[in-house]
Amino acid sequence: MTRPAPGAEPTHDAAPVPARAVLGRPDAPRHAVVLAPVLARWDGGAFFRPIAGPLLDSGHRVTVHDTLSLLRDGDDLKSLVHRWARYLAPRERLRGTTADAHRPERDEAPDVLVGNALGGAVVQGMLTEPWTHRAKVLLLSGPTVADHALNTALERIAASAETEGLPAATRLLEEVVRGPEGPARTADPGSGPPDASRPDAGEPAAARRLAAGLRLLRDADARHAVRDFPGPLLHVYGAQSRLVRRTHLATGPLPHHRLVAVARAGMRPHADRPDLVRHTLTRFLGAELT
Repeated sequence: MTRPAPGAEPTHDAAPVPARAVLGRPDAPRHAVVLAPVLARWDGGAFFRPIAGPLLDSGHRVTVHDTLSLLRDGDDLKSLVHRWARYLAPRERLRGTTADAHRPERDEAPDVLVGNALGGAVVQGMLTEPWTHRAKVLLLSGPTVADHALNTALERIAASAETEGLPAATRLLEEVVRGPEGPARTADPGSGPPDASRPDAGEPAAARRLAAGLRLLRDADARHAVRDFPGPLLHVYGAQSRLVRRTHLATGPLPHHRLVAVARAGMRPHADRPDLVRHTLTRFLGAELT
């Protein structure tokens, strides 16, 4: 098999097709793209469904992507951002081709870009792309910048996944992401159900995926891209998050760059307080620029 020259970037259409779930009417007049957090196993977009209503009700079709499905060995965050930017960038569709069949919305830029945790970091990294400048941007606990405390917490969980396995890493992750009033989950957070006949099937691969995803955020810094982004941008985060906190978020000087802290919520405000997040999203989608 022919391999690209060292350092060469594969063509856009040669890139793998990311795992995704599509919500809403395929003929909806507007399009929202959602990039998922680090999930040990892709959950089919289940993490986003509790707050998808405002987007669906306002005439959007929603494509929820597994952010890690475009990750390749050796990637850092910059590489992953670049690959997602190339994949999502609008371009003329190649009618009748296999690539076109997998990219039904390729000819228009998204109207809304949403990113949760790692997905939020990737979205923020893409904001230097001119095609993103007409979109509204919603970030759910998506760090703009990672400091020593965040690096250390993420590395502790990633190392546990490698040395102790997925259940141990999941327990550590739950300690820092669950809401202050929420019970600890016993299952892999955000994962699909394993094959009941093979309870350990895929667990080492899921542990490696979790570790690799968490390490992508080390020393992340998208402050420049966020500062210069001209469109509406909203950070939503849990006021009592033990992982991504206010100090990890940044906005630009524009009045339509905002932060909303969700009371009594942890790292997953959309799971801890979906009613408040839906209300916030409804207001954000309906707000007019002044």
